[in-house]
Amino acid sequence: MVDTQTPAVTVGSLRGVGPATAKKLAARGIETVEDLLYLLPTGFDDRRCATAVDELKDGDLAVFDATIRGLRQGFVRGRYLATMQLEVEDASGRPRPVQARWFHRVGGLNTWAAGGRARVVGRAKWFRGELTLAHPELHAIDAELPAIGVRYPVLQGVAPRTLATLVRKALDAAEAEGIIRDALPPELARAYTLPTQLDALRSLHAPAPDLAPEAMRALQEGRSRAHRRLAFDELFFLQLWVLVQREHVRARPCPVRVPDDAFDRERLRVCLPFEPTAAQWRVVDDIERDMGSGPPMLRLLQGDVGSGKTAVAFAAACAAVRGGAQVALMAPTEILAEQHHRTLRSWCDKAGIRLALLTGATPRAERASLLALVSAGHVDLVVGTHALIVGDVAFARLGLVVVDEQHRFGVEQRALLRGKGDMPHLLVMTATPIPRTMALTAYGELEVSVLDELPPGRTPPQTHLFTGARGLARARAGVAKRVAAGDRAFVVCPLVESSEVLEVTDVEATAAALRELLPEHRVGVVHGRMSSKDKDAVMSAFREGELDVLVATTVIEVGVDVPDARVILVEHAERFGLAQLHQLRGRVGRGGGTSYCLLHTAHGPRSEVAARLGVLTETGDGFVVAEKDLALRGPGEVFGTRQAGAPRLRFWSFAGDGARMLVAAREAAADLLARDPGLVDHPEVRAELQRRHAARGFFAPEGG
Repeated sequence: MVDTQTPAVTVGSLRGVGPATAKKLAARGIETVEDLLYLLPTGFDDRRCATAVDELKDGDLAVFDATIRGLRQGFVRGRYLATMQLEVEDASGRPRPVQARWFHRVGGLNTWAAGGRARVVGRAKWFRGELTLAHPELHAIDAELPAIGVRYPVLQGVAPRTLATLVRKALDAAEAEGIIRDALPPELARAYTLPTQLDALRSLHAPAPDLAPEAMRALQEGRSRAHRRLAFDELFFLQLWVLVQREHVRARPCPVRVPDDAFDRERLRVCLPFEPTAAQWRVVDDIERDMGSGPPMLRLLQGDVGSGKTAVAFAAACAAVRGGAQVALMAPTEILAEQHHRTLRSWCDKAGIRLALLTGATPRAERASLLALVSAGHVDLVVGTHALIVGDVAFARLGLVVVDEQHRFGVEQRALLRGKGDMPHLLVMTATPIPRTMALTAYGELEVSVLDELPPGRTPPQTHLFTGARGLARARAGVAKRVAAGDRAFVVCPLVESSEVLEVTDVEATAAALRELLPEHRVGVVHGRMSSKDKDAVMSAFREGELDVLVATTVIEVGVDVPDARVILVEHAERFGLAQLHQLRGRVGRGGGTSYCLLHTAHGPRSEVAARLGVLTETGDGFVVAEKDLALRGPGEVFGTRQAGAPRLRFWSFAGDGARMLVAAREAAADLLARDPGLVDHPEVRAELQRRHAARGFFAPEGG
C-alpha cells in the first residue's frame, strides 16, 4: 500500500534490515513499513495451556522443554533434510524420544549442541508411535515466549522468526511516526464498534496475553474485531470508488437520445419469432427508462441459460439504431459470436438493421471492407469477439455497447470498447447467476435486472448423479440409450488427452468408448486445442444433425444452441464448480420436451463431493446454485481467473457475516456521498480513496 500523498517509509529504514533482506521482501511486494504491517498472520498459537507429550494429538500445538540428543544434516535424494533428536519427559516423568525435522535450511541449528536444553514449539505429528515436529521453533530454555504465538506466510529467504521480529519493529515505527492513517469517518467506526486501524494491527501482530477463549477463537478464525476493521475499510473504500465512478460516468449525458416510440412493442413482436415473456418485457421497460433519461445506461442483465437475454439486447439495439447510433455486441468466443449472429440475422432483416460479424477469423480483405463500412456508419450492429477492441476498429457513432458473458472479459476490455464511442449506453449480460453480494463487488456501478422466467415449454433438465467407476459405466449407458431413442447428446470431459498425474477421463478416450457403445451412430470431438476452422466444422456438423454425440471440453459452455440436444453427461463433475455445471446443463432442452443432465464423480455416494454435486439434483434455480457455489468455494474460484483491473479483496471473506458487511459498507458509502457528493467535508476520505484506487483510473469527485 503505497501512499500517493506522502513519502512511504521503506523497510530498509528498519534496524536490522540490510539490502539483501530488503531485496527478498521486495520480491514479495513488501517495500514499505505499511506493506509489512498489512502482511497479516496466517495463524495464532495459544501457548498458555501446554499439553503433556503423551497426550498430544496430530495437529496439536506442542510446547515443551527438551534435551538435545543429536543433530544430522544432509541431502536425501537431492533434498536438504535436518533431523534433531530430542528427549522430553511425559506426564509420568519418563523420557520420550521426539524428532524435529527441517526440510529447508534454517539459520542457527548448529548452535544447539548435544546435551543442551531448548524450549520447543511446533505442531504434533505421530509416525509409527514416535512424535515428530516439522519446522519447530527452538528457543533458549529460559526464554519468555509470547503467550500467543503469531505465524506468518513463508517468505523464501526470510526466516519466520526474522519476519516476526521485523513486523514487531514495523509496528513500533508505525506507533512512533504515525504511519497508519485512520481515514474511515469516526461516526462509522463508532456505529460498527470498530477499533482504529493501528489498534487492529496491534491486536493481530501482538495479541494481548489475556485473551478470553471466545476472543481467541475469533482471532484464530479470522472474525475478530481487528479483522472486521480491515475488511470493512477495504469494502467501504471499494464501494465508495464504485459509486464515485458511476456518478462520474452518469454526469455526462449520452448523446444518443432514442425517440419516444423506440421500444414500440408491436414493432418488436413483428421481428421476433416468439412472444416475449413478462420478465423480458419488464427488463425492456428498465432499459427504456435508462436510455431515455439522459445519462448513459449502466445495466447488468442476469438471466439463466435460455431465459431470452439476446431478445432483450435486440430490443435495446433497435432503440439505439432508431436514435441514429451504432451498436457493438462483444462475446468471449467465436462460437458464441457466430451464434448471436445467426440468431440476430432474421430479426435484424425484419427490423431493417444492417448487421455484420467481426472475429479474429474474419479474412483480411473482408475485414478491411467491413471496417470501412463501420467507420462510415453503413453498419448498424456489429457482433464480434475481442476483435472489436483492436485499435483500427472505429465507429461513426457508437451509442450502445452490449457485453455478453461479462465475467469472461477484463474490466479494461469493456472500457476499451466503450472508449470507441462518446459515453455510449452499456448493457452487460451474464448467464452465470451472480448473488447480490458479488454483484455489488464486481459490478457495483451497474443497475441490475434479472430475467427470472423461462419461455413457455422450457423446463429445467432432470439432473441425476452417478458415483464411482460403475456409475460412469451406467451414465454412459444412459447416454447411449437416449441417443438410440433419437436424442442427441453432449458429453463433457475435463481433459483433452490422458494425463499421468490426474486420474480423470479425457475427450479422446471417452469418444472411443462411446463409439463402441454406439457403433451405428456418429460421434464427434471438439476441444480448445483445435483450430477455429476445425472447431466450427465440428460444431456445424453437430448443429445440422450430421453428428449424434459431441464429446467436448468446456468449450461448449456458452454459445452452443442445438434444440435437438436433450442429454448432457459431465464426467468427473467434481472438477467443475456448481455454477459452471449449471451453465453446462443449460446446453440441453432448448427445443422443449424432457431433457437430462447426468453428472458423474469418481467419489463415493456419501462423500463431500457427492453432497456438493447433489445441490444440482435438488434445484434448477441458477441463483440458488450460485449462492451454494459461492459459500462452498468463495468468489475467487466461482468467477475464475481474476479479471484485469478487478478489485483485489485481501481482508474480506464471504464466510460468516461477510455478505452483511458488504451490504453495510455499500450503504455507508452511499450515505456519505449523498451527504457530501464531492467529499469536500471529508478530505481524509478523499485522499485515502485516491491512494487506494489511483491505479484503477480514479475519478476525482466534483469540488474535491
